[in-house]
Amino acid sequence: MIRALLVDDEPLAREELGALLEEAGGVKVVGEAGNGKDGLLKARELSPDVIFLDVDMPGLSGVDVSSLLPEPRPALVFVTAHQQYALDAFDEAALDYLLKPVDPERLAKTLKRIEALGLASDNSPLERLACYQGNKVHLVAPKDIDCAFVDLTGTQVLAQGEQLHCQLPLKTLEARLPLLRVHRQYLVNPDAIKAIAIKDSGAEIETHHGAKVPVSRRYLKLLKDRYLLPI
Repeated sequence: MIRALLVDDEPLAREELGALLEEAGGVKVVGEAGNGKDGLLKARELSPDVIFLDVDMPGLSGVDVSSLLPEPRPALVFVTAHQQYALDAFDEAALDYLLKPVDPERLAKTLKRIEALGLASDNSPLERLACYQGNKVHLVAPKDIDCAFVDLTGTQVLAQGEQLHCQLPLKTLEARLPLLRVHRQYLVNPDAIKAIAIKDSGAEIETHHGAKVPVSRRYLKLLKDRYLLPI
């Protein structure tokens, strides 16, 4: 049974999401909060498995709440009426995001991601990474991964020229695979790097399979120190 906390300043939104979770089964709503401050207090008091967190709230926003949660943090699912906040959710290592009004089928996919995260909650190295392409599951060896990144559909993995979907967030991949953070939305396999092009905005990595991976200025120094780049 997944223990969930709902944090949203709209009572009707909390009620509707609670009803959908009850219909889905396997989830127990252990608490609710109508603002970010109370959400933090409830999170510390109840230690839920997952927090369904509204992004746009007065006072503390959902992003503010996520940054203030103590470790180990519960799984986070951002709930928003605006799709442009989706990447903000993944930047905060959220497991997923849901658009209002919440679609039951989309919620079911989110619950599957939560269950998958529960099966991989430690930080021991992964020997194989389960990735998806349609109805087919690929068990990918870490050495075959070029890079991983997030977009509006979730976590994507490029492996030997193929793009696959993964249910785990980048934060988990970074902890359990030999991947290097080069951008808030990208990880790269150091062994897959073929060339690094220096640009005004940072750099761009080219992998042996032809993938182009952006490097932000924030992470450029890490590459410079690792490879003694003349920049």
